[in-house]
Amino acid sequence: MISLKHIQQLLHCIILFYTAIVLPSHDFIEYHIIDTSRIEPYRQDIAHPYRELMMHVWIPQSVNEQQQCPLILFSHGLGDNFNGLMYQQLCSYCASQGYIVASVSHPYGCKPIRFSDGRITEYLFPAPFHQQSGKHIFDVEADIWLADMICALNECGHQNTFPGSILYHKIDTTSVGAMGHSLGGSVAIQLCRNNNRIKAVINLDGPLYGTGVMYPIEKPLMLIIGSSAVSYPTVSVSFHKELMWRWYFNQSWLPQLNAFVTSLETDVYKVTIDKTVHGTFSDEALYPDEILLPWIMDGSAAHEIIHAYVGAFFDKYLKKNDADLLLKNNAPWPHVSIEKK
Repeated sequence: MISLKHIQQLLHCIILFYTAIVLPSHDFIEYHIIDTSRIEPYRQDIAHPYRELMMHVWIPQSVNEQQQCPLILFSHGLGDNFNGLMYQQLCSYCASQGYIVASVSHPYGCKPIRFSDGRITEYLFPAPFHQQSGKHIFDVEADIWLADMICALNECGHQNTFPGSILYHKIDTTSVGAMGHSLGGSVAIQLCRNNNRIKAVINLDGPLYGTGVMYPIEKPLMLIIGSSAVSYPTVSVSFHKELMWRWYFNQSWLPQLNAFVTSLETDVYKVTIDKTVHGTFSDEALYPDEILLPWIMDGSAAHEIIHAYVGAFFDKYLKKNDADLLLKNNAPWPHVSIEKK
């Protein structure tokens, strides 16, 4: 059963195929994209056989007809509590700093989204085809999402050259970055590795999954990860999936991330924020439940830190502007550390 909160979010997604609806502020549009080169692996539907996705786009309000902005492609986390609209704080911030942000909703691997004809997707991960592939199920899903992101990037290019589009000549195609959270962070790195149009990439608290994921990349990378004050199983606290996830991430996935960083010969920044959980990187940070409150920092404060590093990184590598924050060897906030390579 869909909650009122889900219904409110889904109402934002009533659109026409390849047609943008412009909200009164003229800073947010959505596209329903159908990729006719791929059959939808999750379900067989004769009426809708191809892979479909939603792309949510934030545009700086100050953009004029002569101005072009860098583009950031965003991929959300896997699970029934994330989709492309669950990062509005981050995407809005980036737009306020002069970036066009295209956030993709990957259907069936995220919370419900609504297509232009009224169909509402379900969360169906994992599906039988994941186990039948012979690969790790996260590798299979990451490969699907990578294709989604390439499709979204191509659509941004199309809209940038289409005279009837609000994005017409608004995107600086020489300055494109990728960013993602959780599995979407893996996908952002994969997009950076597989597409020469991507100039820099940020992984927000994401592991490494996808085909050839340990192959080095030659473009600037930033990792922003959490580090909880809770150390399972030695600390007795009330059970919460977010606290367990934080512990599992740091125990099982962080060593692989560290090995990957060591293999790189490009600019790398690793920012660690203590007292954060996985959901901190999404809009969930603004509505933590009571069990989490004693163990994590204030969500608004955490977002301030995340936004500052995201903005500084893309300013340096997409806008080619000096970023004082990245020059500092010590973070200006307590409970935050930065390692640079």
